[in-house]
Amino acid sequence: MKKVLTSIFLAASLVSFSDELVIRGGFDFVSDYSGMSDFITGDSGDDSLGYELGVEYLKNVSPNFLIGAGVGYQGHSKAEGKRVTVGSWYDSYGDYYEHTYGYEDQVYYNSVPIYLTAKYEFDTPNKDIKPYVKANIGYSFNIHENDLTLSDTVTQYVYDWYDDDYDEYTHTYASKSYDTDITNGLYYGIGGGVQISGFTVDLMYQANYAKAKIDNGNGTRQEHDLNLYRLTLGFGYAFDFSY
Repeated sequence: MKKVLTSIFLAASLVSFSDELVIRGGFDFVSDYSGMSDFITGDSGDDSLGYELGVEYLKNVSPNFLIGAGVGYQGHSKAEGKRVTVGSWYDSYGDYYEHTYGYEDQVYYNSVPIYLTAKYEFDTPNKDIKPYVKANIGYSFNIHENDLTLSDTVTQYVYDWYDDDYDEYTHTYASKSYDTDITNGLYYGIGGGVQISGFTVDLMYQANYAKAKIDNGNGTRQEHDLNLYRLTLGFGYAFDFSY
């Protein structure tokens, strides 16, 4: 019996367990909104890029499987507003004008998700290279940024002979904002990547759930889903605390 217990003790002492502290960031290269279909197209607005920063703490529960928790800040892309073209024309100088009416591109909210995370690492001949898959699930605290805004605008396109391109100037003649509240909701993400000598690169499909409560201006409110789905290219560094 003593020999058996000694063997078990020695085997256990050879197993390497570790904790990881991961500092990460990322950029959304695809973003789609779901809901508010009367006001937005579902696409992200022009010249708008979502990003995120975060930290995760994970602990080995088996040689290849880690679980932990994370928190982040996610700056979301603009939601493209629905607009109609009222008219267009050229002036005597050759400048082009476009008159549009509708809803402006807006960042309605940013998010602070707090979540549980799980990661499975695959063995490779090189212990410094670790492909992995991971999943997050938690709660998204959504921070209201801008209200729904209806505007009447004329955009002027002036030809730039030097750059052989058009310079764009927008003139807003009327604008009305509707008080908009944003609720919190579910957050989840799933994806995979690779860790090389502590540096991580991954691709995550992520979702933040929210509802927009819009003041109609007459004492009533309307409520719409305003969920955001996106693909995020992430990068970071994992600090390994082995023992």
